[in-house]
Amino acid sequence: MEHDYRNIISHIDIDRSLGAIEYSSFNGIGEESILEFKDDMEAGNDSIELHLIKSKAYKEALVLRLKKSNGEYSSTWRDFLHEEQKTFGGSKIFYISNDCSKLIVLSLPNEMKTKINMLVTRLNKINDKITRINAKIKKENLDLYASRARSKETDKKKDDIVNFINQNLRV
Repeated sequence: MEHDYRNIISHIDIDRSLGAIEYSSFNGIGEESILEFKDDMEAGNDSIELHLIKSKAYKEALVLRLKKSNGEYSSTWRDFLHEEQKTFGGSKIFYISNDCSKLIVLSLPNEMKTKINMLVTRLNKINDKITRINAKIKKENLDLYASRARSKETDKKKDDIVNFINQNLRV
């Protein structure tokens, strides 16, 4: 079996255009505009957080759209996001949409900035992890190129092109 080069994982980024951000009051878990987050809200959450949601104690909702969330990365991103979405107490700071294209942050009145700060800190931590993984992928790709260069059964032109991209494209 022939090994192939691995693709770099895109960093998680938030669409900063005003149209991509939805800021509204939170009116409960049954609200149609948040149904795509309901599964994540109900799954693996601690009882206190679940009570805050179901009793409508949260008053503000912020929906953020992720940039470049396509099928190839969404499962990887989902895994990273799930790892970082909980506090030490088990409450979730944010919730992930079913297709991993959006995040929602719920907050008590006047607490949204604190929650956004926690979200951004967690996203930075995930992106640092992705940077380390990408460095490892680049090294593996270089090693694969070197081993394939010694083999007679490779498409040399394609290998050279991929190697050039791996070494020079900053993503």
